[in-house]
Amino acid sequence: MMENEKHKIAGLILAGGEGKRVGGKDKGLLPFRGYPLIYQTIQKFKSQLDWLAISANRNLEQYQDFKLPIFQDVGPWKHLGPLAGIASVSQFIPQNMDMMFVVPCDTPLLPYDLLDHLKLAMLRNSECQIAYAATENSIHPSIFLCRTEINSELPEHLASGKQSLKSWIFRHKNIKVYFPDEMNFTNMNYLETLAGYQ
Repeated sequence: MMENEKHKIAGLILAGGEGKRVGGKDKGLLPFRGYPLIYQTIQKFKSQLDWLAISANRNLEQYQDFKLPIFQDVGPWKHLGPLAGIASVSQFIPQNMDMMFVVPCDTPLLPYDLLDHLKLAMLRNSECQIAYAATENSIHPSIFLCRTEINSELPEHLASGKQSLKSWIFRHKNIKVYFPDEMNFTNMNYLETLAGYQ
């Protein structure tokens, strides 16, 4: 793949968690600046993607308001975390997609040029299979761009008992892409954090 080629990119927003750190609430639907939290991410990236879906396991009718495909965890992968959501959706991603962009529903301050930087890093490193985000103080394995062909390995990976996003990223040829502003990657993991950014 060359830098100047047109690449088809599918997007997936992860909203299937149990919300344990926010009192069991559905994080993607918590109010943030007048809209559900997930709305910020949809608005930011929808126009940059060729296909976009949501991974969710409850309140499906409310998620349908966003007019996007919604997929629940399937079969043996139920409640095994974000990798289970990715595995459940992978079989439905259009076959003409070259890459998949994954972001969580609870990081509404992500930079607009996030996808561009991840894509550029991957295309400049032809062997790279996953480009993931990092800041000076931490890595952000729930925010990455990958080549769609590796998704076929997900069932085997999960069956081996590996459920973390880190285990998936570091299994492949990866590249860490640094971003300068730590605040852009703030996770709204707690209601207090969410309130502080309203």
